[in-house]
Amino acid sequence: MTEGNRPLAGEGPGDRAGENPGGMSTSRRAFSVAVYARRGDRVLVIEHRRLRTWLPIGGELEAGETPLEAAHRELREETGLPGRFRSLAGALDGVPPGLLGYEEHPAGTKGLHMNFVFVTEVAADAEVVPNDEFAAWRWVDRAELDAVDSPLNVRQFGVLALAARFV
Repeated sequence: MTEGNRPLAGEGPGDRAGENPGGMSTSRRAFSVAVYARRGDRVLVIEHRRLRTWLPIGGELEAGETPLEAAHRELREETGLPGRFRSLAGALDGVPPGLLGYEEHPAGTKGLHMNFVFVTEVAADAEVVPNDEFAAWRWVDRAELDAVDSPLNVRQFGVLALAARFV
């Protein structure tokens, strides 16, 4: 059903039951964040208990939350680490501090995750206080990152996080 020439909410392309233009399930879509905590020439990766793979810190946005607010919250909730999100060299006007990029991936029964990826600085002496979502964590440099058992885009964004320059 339309109002004038605009589709009503929930009735855009791919939103109706049975439509699947990109081959992915559109039953659920969620905005999420991934946060690469960086300490010098290393980034933090965690071994996610449920997914059994190495990932950066992250999770879904809560109602009314911006991606940057979610990045701060997820980092604090999952690790206890305070992060310093700073603007990146070459970032366009209006881009949130620390935003590296955006990617989408199917997340099983959770549907499509539309993921904002951030990098943040943490103090050299900051201690990780893990929550129950991960079994282990590691601070990895570029060479170690290449060998991490994780999805390709995790390693690719990790490389970007290590190369990012703050202003």
